[in-house]
Amino acid sequence: MHVDLDSAVALAEDLLFGGAQGAKRADESTFEDYATNLESADLPLRSAERLVHLAKVLLALRFEASSLRVVWLGLRLLQLAEAGPHACGAEVWSDAAVLLAEHEQLDQARSALVTALSKSREGAQSLRPRILANLAAVNLRSGNARDAGKWAESAEEALDAMGGSWPADRDGKEEEAAVRLMINWVRAAVTATPAGVQDQGATTSFAQAARTFSEIAGDQHSLSLNAAFDLALRAIKNAAATGRPEQAARGREALEIIGLHVSATYGTEDPRALAVRAVLANAELEATSAGSDPSGSSALAALERIAGTTSAVLGVDHPQSLATLDSRARILPDLPSSLELPYRIDHFYLPQDGEERNAAKKEALGREGSLVRLIAHGGASYLLEDANRFRPILLERLARHVHFEIIISNPWNSLGVFINKDLHPDGEVTAENIIDIIRNSRYYVETFVAVTEAYEELRRLYGEAIELRLTPMDIPATTLLTSEGGFYEPYVTTDPEYRTSHGMKTFEVRFNRATRLYEDSLAGFATQWELASSLDHFRSNEKQYQSRLRLLMTTLTNANKKPGSR
Repeated sequence: MHVDLDSAVALAEDLLFGGAQGAKRADESTFEDYATNLESADLPLRSAERLVHLAKVLLALRFEASSLRVVWLGLRLLQLAEAGPHACGAEVWSDAAVLLAEHEQLDQARSALVTALSKSREGAQSLRPRILANLAAVNLRSGNARDAGKWAESAEEALDAMGGSWPADRDGKEEEAAVRLMINWVRAAVTATPAGVQDQGATTSFAQAARTFSEIAGDQHSLSLNAAFDLALRAIKNAAATGRPEQAARGREALEIIGLHVSATYGTEDPRALAVRAVLANAELEATSAGSDPSGSSALAALERIAGTTSAVLGVDHPQSLATLDSRARILPDLPSSLELPYRIDHFYLPQDGEERNAAKKEALGREGSLVRLIAHGGASYLLEDANRFRPILLERLARHVHFEIIISNPWNSLGVFINKDLHPDGEVTAENIIDIIRNSRYYVETFVAVTEAYEELRRLYGEAIELRLTPMDIPATTLLTSEGGFYEPYVTTDPEYRTSHGMKTFEVRFNRATRLYEDSLAGFATQWELASSLDHFRSNEKQYQSRLRLLMTTLTNANKKPGSR
């Protein structure tokens, strides 16, 4: 394909403004080709502004992948142009930053906004309030509420400094109202408590700013709809946090009306319309009462319908699809579901990624507030202080009343027949010596005994908050499950001696709870938990487990004898 930026822009604008709706998938593929060729072309630096414009149009067309590639290319040219005569002004940098934020590239968006802010001192003073307000919003979305509040204060100061210098036409009034709306939006979010209780003054100012903007720009403006949506959602959260069901009901009614407006404005399959419907279904499910719908089946069916529609329209791997599936996984998880969850892996770790993998696990454990489930061959990484892995975070969570259910291998299970096969391939293991070999192994002494002793110590300190069970079945992998997702690391060796005190030898995958992997792992844990026994039960029946292992060893030895041998 010939690289022609103007042709790409013209085609995108024709699709957006000319009403050409045929074969959207082919059109998206066309822009993927354009992006590939633009990336490899030696574009002049002055193309940066045009690329940002193209990315904006592509995003409006919902061609997210192409838009992101083009805005990255535009950002690169913007940066390169800073050294020469084609450096772009504050507005282009601001537009690029907003696009990056739309694509959740928040660090890059913040950096671009700071550049835009610096450039606004060179004659674009009217842009400063908007840039500062966007900095507040980006910091808020990044989880930095403290800085978000400070940027909002700076935005208001810049806005007030404009005084009467705003253009008196409709565009000027709309710009001022939009900036004030963003400022108050951020303040409402910053002042809300984690439980969802809203600051009444901040919420009132936000609502007033939203009304003012809607009066100027119209109720159907995207910012008006987004503000109305957020206000309704805040009313529902505040009602839940303060025990006011009538306020929650009004919030759901408002969401339903907003959903109709969004669908009428953008179409029923637009991501914004799907998002409102998903949030409404989620709110209805949370509000399900025993009197009106004991099983929650009607609300659940509505949420599953929108989850299915979102996945079908946007793709099962789209962040919005995953968020909707996550809502289903988060609420009433014990209800039967007709929803087919995806087999999705969030991250794949190789042996050289050990530090990254461990950091991710610690982060997942640190976020857990309820229950952690663990299946592991030995459990040393979690229970032993000498392992220097996850015991500190386990202790921290136990101190915060998080419960741990842990399953490890019974040392006398069938896996015992493989003892020394990896480390001592020439050592002969028989039914007569297998118990002694295992009991004298490094695995038994340094892992099994040490782990059970560590467990008993923790049990004395934290009581029923931690429970260890031993399974007579082979454990083929380590599985860690939290309320948010899980980690799975398969073993490559059969020798129990080689499964402990060694780094990762295969790989590990991380997945979230809105996946088939999580559902299957949860079901597998439940089965193992029922089959496994307590430590006390294991000790009282240890000789029986040893006898079974000797019997298995005898059976295998007899099966491997050559015909005619005695």
